Amino acid sequence: MGRSLAGAIARALVAANLIALVGITIGFAISGLADRRNRFQDGVDEVASVIEDAIGRDAQGRLSMNFDDPDWRAVMAKHEDILFLVLDPQSGEEVGNDGGALHRAIGDRWLREWRRSIFSLSLPGHAALQGTAMTISLDETPLRLAVAYDENDWQGIRSWVGNEFAKEIAPTAVPALLISLVVALLAVRRVMRPVADVAARLSRLDPTRGDARLDALSLPAEIAPLVGAVNDSFDRVAAAFEHERRFLSDAAHELKTPIAVLRARIDGLSDRAIAERLTADVDRLGKIVDRLLTSARIEQGRAAMKPLDLGALGRTVVAEYAPLALAKSCEIEWQAEDAPLPLMGDAELLAEALRNLVGNALRFSPEGGLIEVAAAFMEAGRQIVVEVRDRGPGLPPGSADRIFTPFVSSAPSGSGHAGLGLAIVAAVARRHEGRAEAEDRPGGGAIFRLVMPAMLSPAAGT
Repeated sequence: MGRSLAGAIARALVAANLIALVGITIGFAISGLADRRNRFQDGVDEVASVIEDAIGRDAQGRLSMNFDDPDWRAVMAKHEDILFLVLDPQSGEEVGNDGGALHRAIGDRWLREWRRSIFSLSLPGHAALQGTAMTISLDETPLRLAVAYDENDWQGIRSWVGNEFAKEIAPTAVPALLISLVVALLAVRRVMRPVADVAARLSRLDPTRGDARLDALSLPAEIAPLVGAVNDSFDRVAAAFEHERRFLSDAAHELKTPIAVLRARIDGLSDRAIAERLTADVDRLGKIVDRLLTSARIEQGRAAMKPLDLGALGRTVVAEYAPLALAKSCEIEWQAEDAPLPLMGDAELLAEALRNLVGNALRFSPEGGLIEVAAAFMEAGRQIVVEVRDRGPGLPPGSADRIFTPFVSSAPSGSGHAGLGLAIVAAVARRHEGRAEAEDRPGGGAIFRLVMPAMLSPAAGT
């Protein structure tokens, strides 16, 4: 089975939305990186505020830092490589995590000024650092604070992008993405619905009939050319079948006169033994011509469709074949309820189809065999099924799909059967918007089945 067009469209829409989301994220990250100087200063101010809250004095009055402060731990988790230094310009005390390296690199001049300053420096074991020196207060005592860390640290950048995605992009972009996907899937299903409708209508059309057409008025513009091409193909197929039907009909009509002349000349022969054999051959030839004419009449749609009771028709056909079955020491049995089996149909054609099925079963049944002809409603009364079951040799291997094809016969070669009887059965079924089926019967034999739409429900038919 081919790939689903709706699935391919849905996958393309999903991919497009995901690409759009990734593009928004990347654009946001690029925009944020371009503004990293402001972010860096915002980060410095955040760190300075936390340090100002965590700095204090111990019992001896010396500067101390509460490294267990939760806010400080959060800052260190966010900026693992941060270096800081707090200096009391009056006493010269200092506290920090730089091991004195930051003080030595900056020098005393910037640390002892009161204004805010930005600096860059490089320390052994660290990348290039950016920093800020500023003034904070402790108990109204001014202190100098120097904070430095790598503003281009990829871990910090990733952390910032992740935080910004969670705060700025995800709350709006992700729901919008999900909504757009749902809307896209619903739109795809709605757009593909006409395609499913066309496929359903196509499965019900008979391409051999001239009126088999698909309506392209309500279809999307992209699908209309395909439907137009299918209609053109229907026209060509219908024209070819019509040519074939006309040829068969004309040929059958043309053969009737020579056959009648031949029969008359055979009747004039003096050798009656030869005349009888030739008459039997001419009769078989006449039956073939009659069936060709019947097939042509069915295919040309000349059947008269009227309400009828298929049950009554089936009982009549079974009664006709009862003497023939008795002559072969066979039994034929009608199995159906007494309730009517109503449908719209051509009684003559349906009787011909049933005769062909029953005659076929009788021909292949052994002496003493039982032929069952059963009829019943199916699918909650919407259809009527007629089955003809025999205990003959069954279907030839692999013939179930082609046994209803004209000139395909399961009878041995030279038997005089042209293979038109079951083809007529299939044509009658199609004419009544039904179908013909065949299968091997469990335990031996064959089952031939006619399935046609009922005119009424079982309750309405009683």
